[in-house]
Amino acid sequence: MTIDPSKISTSITPFAMVDKHSALPREQEILFTMHSVFRIVEITQTPSNSRLWEEQLTITDESDPQLSTLTNHIKEEISGRGWYRMGQFMLKVGHFDQAEELYNELLKGASDD
Repeated sequence: MTIDPSKISTSITPFAMVDKHSALPREQEILFTMHSVFRIVEITQTPSNSRLWEEQLTITDESDPQLSTLTNHIKEEISGRGWYRMGQFMLKVGHFDQAEELYNELLKGASDD
């Protein structure tokens, strides 16, 4: 994993270095928040075990032009507000069952007016 210190210092992505608290003393562990976004640089199969793959990641920040373009494109494609917008997003990414559940819950909460 590659982390550019200049991106971390300006990033709004909180993280914690927990290597001193790890059960494995030589492991370098970093915890990131759930909304952290990484760019995949390379994916390779490990030579010692063909069932394992290793990913090389680079953290992005809020000034990443590709991420900004993608975010704006998704916002333009998915209209609405709140949970309705979430349902639209679920449909867009192919999570039809979850979208149906969400819309059914929204219908239950809707008034008869």
